[in-house]
Amino acid sequence: MFGTIDGLGGFVLVLLGVIVYLLPSFIAFNRDVELRWVILVINIFLGASLIGWLVALYLATRKPKPQLGTTA
Repeated sequence: MFGTIDGLGGFVLVLLGVIVYLLPSFIAFNRDVELRWVILVINIFLGASLIGWLVALYLATRKPKPQLGTTA
């Protein structure tokens, strides 16, 4: 099956893999999460383990804490 993938197909597969791998970081920066740089570091260094990737995804998608002194 994979023996017929040409150079462009391989590049697309690698690109999709990188996008999925860095998905928690993309979400964190898009949502302007306060800990976005911590999430990026966790994602890069611990994302290869499923647990590290899930921790980064959780931190990127959790609701922000309400700010003191603001009205909702």
